[in-house]
Amino acid sequence: MIEDFKHMKWLPLAGGALLCVLGLTALVWPGRVAKILPLCIGAAILGLGLCEVASGFLAKSFLPEYIPGMRKLQGFVNVAVGLVFLLNRTLSLMFIAVVLGVWAVAFGALRLRDALRRRASGQPWGCCAGDAAVKFAVGIFMLASPLGSMAAWTVMVGLFFLFVGASVIFSAVYLDRLPHDFEDF
Repeated sequence: MIEDFKHMKWLPLAGGALLCVLGLTALVWPGRVAKILPLCIGAAILGLGLCEVASGFLAKSFLPEYIPGMRKLQGFVNVAVGLVFLLNRTLSLMFIAVVLGVWAVAFGALRLRDALRRRASGQPWGCCAGDAAVKFAVGIFMLASPLGSMAAWTVMVGLFFLFVGASVIFSAVYLDRLPHDFEDF
């Protein structure tokens, strides 16, 4: 298996390098990357929807007992959402930010409830309360400034891509240097 990997080591090296380039791009131009984010998400959702619609029509010939109606409906909904993301990028970007903001506030409220329960039972609760405060702050920032917050998220995603890309490259180099014969272990 290691020998097979060594013959294809260019694949993780190329993938890691691509992730590093995407990460650097997001760090250097977060506004521009945030603007194309809806295009990427829209293309992915549109592709998923088309595959679901096709499988809804084709599944009947492979699985006679299969009821394809729900798959088709889900596919058509995904196609519609994908087209909205592709055709109205600004609205899509604001939608993503608002959904993430609401999500952060909701999880902040749940975390605050956990902190209050911990406090009432005499358990340590400071970390839960701190986590709740951070989630509330992030959520309110995203709801107050959707486009600005997406640029900040883009920078964080860029840092993540840089880390993951470097990790993939390091792992590929490490695996390439492993001995050929595992009987030595």
